[in-house]
Parts: sequence; structure tokens; C-alpha cells
Amino acid sequence: MKKFFAMLLLFSALSLTTYAQEMTKKATDRGSNVEVTAEDYDRMMEKQVFVAARAQAINSLNLTEKETKEFTTILMAYTNAKERLMERRRSLVEAYADEMKEDDTAKDEMNETGDFIENYWEIDIAEMEMRKDYFDRLEDAITPMKALRFFANEDMYNRRAKRTLLMERMPKLTFLVPSYVTYQYEIDDFNNWNRVNIDGKVGLDHQFTSTGLQKLLNTAEAMTYAEGIDVKDFAAKKEKVAMLANKLTEDWKSLQHADYARKAFVSTAEILNAIAKDARFNEPTAWLSKLKTTAEMIDPDKKLTDQASTVYTYFSTAESIVNELAKQLNEAK
Repeated sequence: MKKFFAMLLLFSALSLTTYAQEMTKKATDRGSNVEVTAEDYDRMMEKQVFVAARAQAINSLNLTEKETKEFTTILMAYTNAKERLMERRRSLVEAYADEMKEDDTAKDEMNETGDFIENYWEIDIAEMEMRKDYFDRLEDAITPMKALRFFANEDMYNRRAKRTLLMERMPKLTFLVPSYVTYQYEIDDFNNWNRVNIDGKVGLDHQFTSTGLQKLLNTAEAMTYAEGIDVKDFAAKKEKVAMLANKLTEDWKSLQHADYARKAFVSTAEILNAIAKDARFNEPTAWLSKLKTTAEMIDPDKKLTDQASTVYTYFSTAESIVNELAKQLNEAK
């Protein structure tokens, strides 16, 4: 099961509940005498995680048929190598946790802690060496930029896996993987996009507004996952905003762009407000109020291109909110 745990954390954004229920049902349907062992279940789940992760990567990287074939072989080898390192890390953490339960002197514990941190970093170094080797293989198979994007996406799940392991066994040492690190990529991605406006302006294609909403959603999702923040019906709310963001770019002749944007802005403001209400935060009330008010300022009966300043204000305010929330979490660690 430990092997499966490593894969599950690596691709933890994938939902496996439905699959597990289906496999149990199939086993039951074959007859009451058929028993699925723990090993059988692990193998089924490992295979499903790998297939789902492969499909997700192929889709997000827009791989060709030739690239897909080569990528699959490399991904399988990479996953196995990653599992071995995860097992080393887990064994190290568990051994250290057991050592800390012993009645040792303060000096012994200090030395053991120092050794643990050094060994933990040695695994980090081995992981970087492994990533370098596999990047070298992937750049030839799927191009350097696609390889870079693969590792950028994988980084998020890898950091979460490390932090989850420490939270389970050694919560006092979670500073080795600060919580903000698990979603800093998404925050930086949104911040940089908002400041540089690399995707353009509020024009007829509405790509700017659509992209901004998607990046903001990614940030909110990463933060809720990493911090264990429960936002009621988050998946449904995210799907609604994503659908509206896509509609913005479907037909430039549509007269409903402002209506789509207003609904998406209001829903996203509600998501950020729900996150900020978590007990760990001192709510940035003024910013949250401004975000909601700005969203409601969008007039659905006017062209969205004529309300560009309101769109810019909305994203600027959202940026202030997510940075403030991240800052509070960082300072609390």
C-alpha cells in the first residue's frame, strides 16, 4: 500500500473514489466467493492512478501520437524511480519518529535531529539528480518546453506529498516543506500574469478575462488543498466559473460577455471569501468587500470591453487578497 500511497500523492488531484467503488462492485458481481485481496486492490488502484495521470499529462501537454508513445515509456520508469525515493523518505521519517519516542538525552535528540535533516536533504538532492536525468530523456521525446511543463505540474503534487508525510509523522518538522511552498507556484503564476498582462488586454477575444479567472481558480484550489480548507461545494463552484470563463472566448460576437464575466466574478469572490473565513485567517475584510462590490459593478447590459477598468480592478484586488492570505499562513508557521 505504501507504493500506491506514493503514486496517489503524486497525482492527488485525480479522483479515485468512483473507480474504487466500481472495482468493488465488479468483484461482488462475479460471485460471493470472489475476494479481492489488499494486494489485488493495490495493483488495481496503482494501474488506475497511472492511467489517469498519463491521460492528464497527455492532455495538458498536447502530445502528438509519437510523443505519447515515448512519453508513456519514460513516465513509467520515472514513476517507479519516484516511488523508490518516496519509500526512502518515508522510511527515514518513520525511523526518526521512532527515535524521538525513546527516552534520550537532549543532546542525543539534537544530534538525531541534525542527522535526520541532513539525510532528508540528501534525498532531495537525489531527487533533483533524478529529475535532471529524466528531463534529459523527456526533452528529446516531447521537446524541452513540454518537459519543463510536465515537471512544473508534477512539482505541485510532489511538494504536497512531502508535506503530507511530515504532517502525518513529524508535524514539528513541517518547516522542511512550508505550507506556502505547496501553492506558491500558482500564486506566482497569477501574480506575474496580472502584473505583466502577458496575455494582452480586455479585448474582443476576452482571452485576458478568461485566463485571469482560470489562474485565480488554480490559486484558490491549490491553497484549499494544501491547507485543508473546506469550501462547501468547491468543485461545483469551480466548474461553474470555469464554464463561464470558457464561454467568454467561444463567440466574440456574443452580447453576453459582460453577463458571463459578472457571474464568474461574483462566484470567484464567494470562493475567496469562504477561504478567508477559515479560523486561521484574520479576514482581509476591506479587500473582500471591494472584490464583491467590484464584481457586482459589471453591468451585464454594457459591452465588457467598455468596462475594462472594472475588470483590471477586480484582478488587482483578488491579487491583494491571495497574497495577504498566503502571508498570514507563512507568518503563522
